[in-house]
Amino acid sequence: MHLTAFSSLFLGAVVVLSSPIVQKRDIDLNEARCPDYCAGTNASDSSGIYVCGDDRLGPKTLPSTIPLGGIAGLDSTYRRFGGLCPGEYLAKWWDEYKADGPDYMYPKNQGYGADTAGHSVRYNFTLLPGVYIDRFGSEWGNYTAPAGTPYSMRSLPPRNLNVRDSAYPYNYYVYKVEKAMVVEAGPIAPHFGQPGLGLQFMMPAIMKTLVEQGNVTRVNLTANPNWSEFR
Repeated sequence: MHLTAFSSLFLGAVVVLSSPIVQKRDIDLNEARCPDYCAGTNASDSSGIYVCGDDRLGPKTLPSTIPLGGIAGLDSTYRRFGGLCPGEYLAKWWDEYKADGPDYMYPKNQGYGADTAGHSVRYNFTLLPGVYIDRFGSEWGNYTAPAGTPYSMRSLPPRNLNVRDSAYPYNYYVYKVEKAMVVEAGPIAPHFGQPGLGLQFMMPAIMKTLVEQGNVTRVNLTANPNWSEFR
């Protein structure tokens, strides 16, 4: 199965444009809906950047500019806590006693959705030159999606929106495929209070390596912030 540059962009655009219209407000940051909004969190950061001062809960301010505003911001369908209070969210999704250190509890089967028999759905998929893919996460990871996939369809925790490098706001990286690559692909399982059901690609190496090898190139979203870049 092949994915052309046009079809990748079309898929990303369709999932954004077909999302239901919502009011421009971050419902999960409405403190009045929780008796003690920050109960059960850890205010370890005093910068004022993170919800309840807890970097596990992501930034207080969601993106508002193109293209991120429609992917993970107030123009998107993303609701960071899935209707839970912050402490309830951490109680459900955070594991303080994981063997390799405290972390979010990521889904089984590498995040792939399952068929009616309970088997994960994944298959080989060829990404062709000219296709645009993206990810919310450092270049030490190897999961990507068609560029523009809504954050809610990726089943990621709010922490993935934390800025690690100021050149990449909200930890968002976009890449253009330069060499044809066979990747593992499949639907994303619901998790972290998100509906999932987007498409994920497991790349053959971490993104840093793929960039260094010339398999993909980074898109400079500061110089080219608009979707007109993706042609």
